[in-house]
This record gives sequence, structure tokens and C-alpha cells, in this order.
Amino acid sequence: MRCGLGTLPLFIGACSRAPAPHQITAPGVSPAVWGVLEVPTAPGPHPAVVLLPGSYGWRSDYARFARTFADSGFVALAIDYYAETGRGGPGSEGERFWQTWQATVRNAVTYVGALPAVAGRPIGLVGYSRGAFLAISMAGTAPKVKAIVDFYGGGSEDDPPVEAIPTFPPVLILHGEADSVVPAILAHRLYDRIRAHGGDVEMHLYPTAGHVFNAPWAPTYSPADATDAWARALAFLRQRLAGKP
Repeated sequence: MRCGLGTLPLFIGACSRAPAPHQITAPGVSPAVWGVLEVPTAPGPHPAVVLLPGSYGWRSDYARFARTFADSGFVALAIDYYAETGRGGPGSEGERFWQTWQATVRNAVTYVGALPAVAGRPIGLVGYSRGAFLAISMAGTAPKVKAIVDFYGGGSEDDPPVEAIPTFPPVLILHGEADSVVPAILAHRLYDRIRAHGGDVEMHLYPTAGHVFNAPWAPTYSPADATDAWARALAFLRQRLAGKP
């Protein structure tokens, strides 16, 4: 874990203690949503974002990311979608839980949309690696989702469905061209698929960046690329969710 990252707003306070995820949905909601909710100090209502971690699962950094989004004017819910199922394994083992994880994200969107601090304002999904794949796979079934930020993820060959693309939420893809975990060809595939069928998509590639390039815990962390990606993500979400340039 690296400290002293004050040049990047997303990671301010990265060495402070962060809250742990807890169950935030009512007992009758299944699958339950576990996460950390952060709300702006300014009066609302505000647009919201739901943060979806990568395949490693929950890290305290995601709670800090949520706090930084809240400081930027968004109600932010970072969720642990593994809380009810565990991580699963590679291949079919992980696929066994995929629909449950999708349902967890939908429940998170429903929960945050009903908060008085949001009061029906637009909601965005911010996915990291597996979390980005998850966002792309289910956003078309969550009408309240109005924007997606895809950090070094992608979509399957069938996501999003062609018939859903014209009304699919706008997508911003941020990916490293040196990514050896999720190759950049998958970012190109997603971009080309959405664009070819009339969808709204933007993409920015970082020529020397590897996987999780904006994660301060990773050996591939790039402060310069992380700073740029944060600025792009924030501008995209402000425009798409809050109507601000």
C-alpha cells in the first residue's frame, strides 16, 4: 500500500482507516447488498454511483474511492457483491454466481435510487475489471442506470445485446494497452460493438499502462495515468448524470 498520493484526488486519505462493508438492504431483500455508503455534505438530492470491485473482491480502498466520489458531489455506494456467495473460482465456478452478482447490483441500484439524498436522480455504475464486465452485462436490465465507467474490463461477445444497444447507457472505457490480464483487444471489441449498433461510447487508452493502473496497491499503478483517468471519469459522470460540462 502506497501513502502520500495527495496529487491524485481519488486516493486522498488512502492511508486512513476506511469503514468495512455492512448489510445495507432490509432483511427481506435477496440477495442482500453489503457495502459502504458515502453521501456529500452539501444538501441534495444528488446523482449517484455504485462502485463494483474487481475479481479480487473487497478492499478498503473502495470505501475511500466512495468517499472521494461523495466529495465530488455524488452519493456513492461501494458494494461487496461477493458477500453472499464468495468469490467463486475461474471459469464455470465463477459463472455459477454471475446471475446472483447481477441481481446484487440491481438491488444496489434500487436501494441507492430510493435514498432521500438521491430521490430518483440518475445513477452510474463504476466497474473495475470483473466489476466492469458485470456492469456491462446487467446495465440494460436496470433502467435507473444512466452511465457506465469501465475501468480495464469489457464485455462478453454477446454483451450488451445488439437489440439493447440503442438505449444502452453511455459507456466510458478506460484501459491500458499493456494490460496482460484483460487485453486491450476486449476494450476495442466492446467499443466497436456499441458504436456499430448506434450506442453511445467513448474510449481512452493508456499506451504503457497495465491492468489496474489506477489501483495504489498494484505494482502496475501509474500515478499519471490514474490522475488522467480519474479526471475523465469524473467529467463523464458529471456530464451524463448531473448535466454539467
